[in-house]
Amino acid sequence: MSAAAPEWLSAEYLEAALRQYYQKCQLKLESLEIKSALGKGENYGAILTRICVKFSIDLVTKVEYLIAKTQLEEEDVETREKKAPYDTYNRELEIYEKVLPQLQNLAGEQLCPRVLHIDRQRGALLMEDLTHKGYVMAPRLQRLDERHVVLVLKKLAKLQAASAILNENLKCSSQSLTKYNRGFFNRYTESYSSYFLGCLKACANYLKTQPGHQNHAQRLEELAPHYMGLGLRCFQPEVGHINVLTHGDLWTNNMMFKYEAGVPSDVLLIDFQYAFWGSPTLDIHHLLNTSAVEQVRTGLQIEMRCIYHAVFVQELRRLNFRGQRLPSRKQFHLESEQKRFYAVHCGLLLQPVLLNTDETDADFGALLSDQPRGINMKRRLYLNPDIQDSIRQLVGEFELEGLLDPSQYEGL
Repeated sequence: MSAAAPEWLSAEYLEAALRQYYQKCQLKLESLEIKSALGKGENYGAILTRICVKFSIDLVTKVEYLIAKTQLEEEDVETREKKAPYDTYNRELEIYEKVLPQLQNLAGEQLCPRVLHIDRQRGALLMEDLTHKGYVMAPRLQRLDERHVVLVLKKLAKLQAASAILNENLKCSSQSLTKYNRGFFNRYTESYSSYFLGCLKACANYLKTQPGHQNHAQRLEELAPHYMGLGLRCFQPEVGHINVLTHGDLWTNNMMFKYEAGVPSDVLLIDFQYAFWGSPTLDIHHLLNTSAVEQVRTGLQIEMRCIYHAVFVQELRRLNFRGQRLPSRKQFHLESEQKRFYAVHCGLLLQPVLLNTDETDADFGALLSDQPRGINMKRRLYLNPDIQDSIRQLVGEFELEGLLDPSQYEGL
């Protein structure tokens, strides 16, 4: 069961929002249909509501198909307090209002949905429902094949190259993009540690039951005291690297594809709650280790980096980037490896959450809880057979790469 739309999302509210957007005080709403956009376990951070509004302007009848993204109103106090330091709602509203329009102008193409209304008081936004422009979400449980991943990386490279240019233009103002410094790991809070370390423990407990993986379970347990620090190391912008506005949560449900003859032809990105200033390689690690099919993740990571790098550098040149020297392909691979511990986080901890098929307690409160409800919810994440196959393969690869070593960054 999905969360219900908030009561204040009424005909009167939508009529007022549309009047403001169209700057027509005579606009009159004629009909309204509202239904949930996603089911329980498909989105942990907000309520998504699908809306069809029919209205008249100057005797002409029009229809808008919208998505309302609103705050979760029934969260317990502890969950709200743990989420508060990330300031996800205000950050996303500001990025949609002030940053993305400029990035789209620089990129010369649409990157995200058209936004009709931003409500800072309620932490809500109204944006176009892309399904009525032919965009759909790819099936999250099937994950993304090579064509889908390539399309996402090319779009991402254009967005992020534009963000590097925009930040150069804004670096002496209060609107510098470097202020977005609260990703999943940040120096202000560790309030998600119950989520991350709880999943790490659940993963280790699962591996203890698997022949030949007891040593991997032990490695994860030894990693736990160092885990938050290692994650923070990944999220720190590196001097001398080209940093960008990352998406921050780049997985299947945060993108929508258009198809031509069954082949993906375009993609638009949605959900910028966790966008932050840092290495572009983090989004690549996130995408490949949460949402790519195994063939792409295991066999094509280098090729996928190269595809991103080629478009990223091309766009920076087109836009006359005047910051640091553009990274060579070799340098970009080195930067990616420097941040590769984040692949551990995405593959072993985030992937089970994002591909969860058990609706029991599938909410953010359970993820952030270290009480029995939260512990049991995280344990069930690792009962998914598809996740179990991936975890067993990933943990072996990460061990060989030295990514389960608590001292992996010492001397670097």
